[in-house]
Amino acid sequence: GRWLEKIPVKDWLTNWSGQGVTDKIWLPLLRAKLGENYHKTSAAFIWASIARMYAARRTGAKTELFGYLPGGYARIVERFQKLLDEHQVKCQFAQAVRAIVSTSAGSLRIDFGNTNSQTFDQVIVTTAAPVAARMCPDLRASEKNQLTAIQYQGVICASVLLKNPLADFYITNITDYIAPFTAVIEMSALVDRSQFRGRALVYLPKYVSSDSTDFDRSDDQIREDFVSALERMYPRFSRDQVLCFQVSRVKYLLPISTINYSANLPQMATSVKGLHLVSSAHIVNGTLNVNETVRLAASVTEKLGKTAPVGNPVPADFDYEFAEDNR
Repeated sequence: GRWLEKIPVKDWLTNWSGQGVTDKIWLPLLRAKLGENYHKTSAAFIWASIARMYAARRTGAKTELFGYLPGGYARIVERFQKLLDEHQVKCQFAQAVRAIVSTSAGSLRIDFGNTNSQTFDQVIVTTAAPVAARMCPDLRASEKNQLTAIQYQGVICASVLLKNPLADFYITNITDYIAPFTAVIEMSALVDRSQFRGRALVYLPKYVSSDSTDFDRSDDQIREDFVSALERMYPRFSRDQVLCFQVSRVKYLLPISTINYSANLPQMATSVKGLHLVSSAHIVNGTLNVNETVRLAASVTEKLGKTAPVGNPVPADFDYEFAEDNR
């Protein structure tokens, strides 16, 4: 899919689907996911999305295969933490990092927001690219420019627990302006409702640009808009069915696959001795999901571990190579 990074997604879809199908189906879907940022997006985005969905059919029966982990991803995270504890890996939570700077001794000092600091030989930063640029002042100006040039799509997502399901569909994409959210995702259409003690779990995501003013809206404002939209969309729904409504906000969720994205992507190994940058921005041949994130982490840590034993610096020109298609 790398060569598709040179082609705007709208041009590619129009060429293969025609103007009518593109206008009526593809563009509304692109706007729902990317907003007006779809103008900057390459055809590699839709290629990766289709490849991921088709992968669910790669069985003899050619039927979709989706799985659900009872208890959700929290169980995976809890298990990871337990394994790390067993290997004497220390985890520190709620520790905001203010800066990562080089010391005169050639190590790296992490300054925390509470004025505490710790020193390490190697540091891997996994935050979103713009955050990494602010966090690492010793990077070259060219490296910071590459990081801040990566454009992100953000999301405001409501998690809604209901007495009854809205409909029988797992995903309903909203392709017009009837609702303030861009999709209705009903987990209870995919998962037995006994997992939710007989209730229905619905996610209502709204994809926005990372600098959107919607992030400043209160939970109460978002709830009123979202619930009112559900009342318009589902005649059998009433707001007294809402048992719980919680809002999540992520400014840097999805790195946008812009034109020539890979060519402009910062290297994981930086000019700062011992400092490495690895984030979802480095998923260049897939879509943002847990599988791809874990795959990226496993690939990088394996290669980093072989190249840089504890206490030995990684060369600044250390090259991380990945297969064109890691599926």
